[in-house]
Amino acid sequence: MNRALVIAACVFSLFLAIAFYTPLKDFLYVHTWLLSTLAAAPGLIIPALELRHSHEANKLREEANRQRENANILLEEANKHEREANKYREEANVQRARANEALGQIAVSVKTPLSKAERNAEKLRKNLRTKAQVVNADDSSWGSPAEIVEVKDEVVTLFTPAGFSSSSAFAVYVHCDNLEIFERTGGALALKILRRAGDQQLGQIRSWEEREQPAAAPLVSKGPNVFYADYTKPASSERRRLDIFESADGQNAYMLVRSTGEVVYGDNVHISRHFCLIQLELEVQGFRLNGSGSGNGKYPLYLKTRT
Repeated sequence: MNRALVIAACVFSLFLAIAFYTPLKDFLYVHTWLLSTLAAAPGLIIPALELRHSHEANKLREEANRQRENANILLEEANKHEREANKYREEANVQRARANEALGQIAVSVKTPLSKAERNAEKLRKNLRTKAQVVNADDSSWGSPAEIVEVKDEVVTLFTPAGFSSSSAFAVYVHCDNLEIFERTGGALALKILRRAGDQQLGQIRSWEEREQPAAAPLVSKGPNVFYADYTKPASSERRRLDIFESADGQNAYMLVRSTGEVVYGDNVHISRHFCLIQLELEVQGFRLNGSGSGNGKYPLYLKTRT
C-alpha cells in the first residue's frame, strides 16, 4: 500500500510541476473549477487507495485466520493420534513383558536336568581345598583324608601329601560320574570312588602347590645296593621292585628307589619307615613278595618283609 501512495504522490507532483510551470497554468486560472478539482484529487485518491488495500488486507487476514484454524485442527488431530499411539505402545510393552515372563517360565520348565556328573562337579567346586574321607569301590579306606584341589571338565583331582601315613604324595583323578558323594556331620564330604580315571605319583611334596616347584638336588651320593625286594601280583604279569642304596661317602643317608621311578632320600629310620609304608601299599594293591636280599649297610635298616 505504501508503494502505491508513493507512486501516486510522484505522479501528482509531476503533474503539478507541468501545470504550474507551463502555459497550462493560465488555462487553470481561467477555469477555477478544474484547479479546485486538481487540488482536492490527492485527498480523494489516497483514501480510495487505502480503502482498497485495507479491503485486500482484511481478506488476507481472514484467509490467514482460516489457515490458522485449520492448522490448529490438524495439530489437535495429530496430538490425538499421538496419544492413541502412546496408549497402543504401552499396551504392547505390557504384552511383551507378559510374553517374556511366559517364555522364562517355559524355559525353566523345559530346562534339561543336571546330570550326575554335573551335580557332583558343582558340589565339589563348593568344597575346593577341603579334605574328604575317601573309600575305594571295594569299600577299602584310604589311609588319610584327601584334599579336593581341582575340578575341571567334570574330573576331580584328589591330592594326598607325603607324610606319616603315605610314603609319597600322589594325585588321583576321578570323573564325577564315577563318584558318590556323601555329606557328613558338620558339612564335610565323604567320597566313594567307583572307578579311577588315572593317578600320578608326586614324590615327597607336602602341598599341592609344591608340584610346580623344581625338584631339589639329591642329598645322597649313590653308593652300593644294601637291600632289594621284588613283588609280583598273582595271575598277572605286573611286577614291582624296591632298591635301597647307601651313601657313597659313608654318612647315615640312604636312597630308596621304586621301579615306578619314585626316589626317597633320608637316614636309616626315615628310609625304613617309607619302605614299610610302600610295602603296605603294594599288599593292598594285591602284590606279594617274590624275593628279597640285603647287603652290609653301615647303619642298620629296620626292615621286615612279609610274604
